[in-house]
Amino acid sequence: MKWFDRILTGLRAAARDLISEDVDDADREADRVAALLDTAQTRLRVLRSELALAVAREKRAEIDWRAAWEQANALDAGVDSALRAGQDEIARSKIEEASRAQVKADELSERYQAAVRVTSRLREEVHALQTHIDDVQRRRAGLADRESGAASLEQLHHLKREQRREALTLKEDLKAREDEVARREDRLAARDELTHNE
Repeated sequence: MKWFDRILTGLRAAARDLISEDVDDADREADRVAALLDTAQTRLRVLRSELALAVAREKRAEIDWRAAWEQANALDAGVDSALRAGQDEIARSKIEEASRAQVKADELSERYQAAVRVTSRLREEVHALQTHIDDVQRRRAGLADRESGAASLEQLHHLKREQRREALTLKEDLKAREDEVARREDRLAARDELTHNE
């Protein structure tokens, strides 16, 4: 019986070691996920700051472009009115100025469109990263719930094992008491029989 107890003790120790290694690995993995999540959230804050700056640049570029566009349109209207009035010299001088204003408006339009593309790309990156972070947090919360459930099941199995052990011990104790009572009853019956036969 002693060799069986030693084997059982060795198996229990090995199981405890295996479980504690799993817990250590799970803790390390949870720490790594938390660190990666912190890094992603820091990156998200940086992207949001960049997005705010890009939106400000886009608005400035739009204001500059609209002002240049309005100026070019006003100069074109001046050229048209000078031509209608028959003032060719004034129209020629305004055509050159209107042409420069149109070139400037086109350049500012290109800058504005580039700013819109940058802002759009940053919005997409912020959205994608936020979606990824939300997904990781949701999965992490689900995993925590599952871990909690697994821990509860482990505790339940442990309690069941303890209950079975206690029930077995109680059963053995009751069996021993039954045997003791049966022996006592047999002795008393034997005495009664001896007393009765005398």
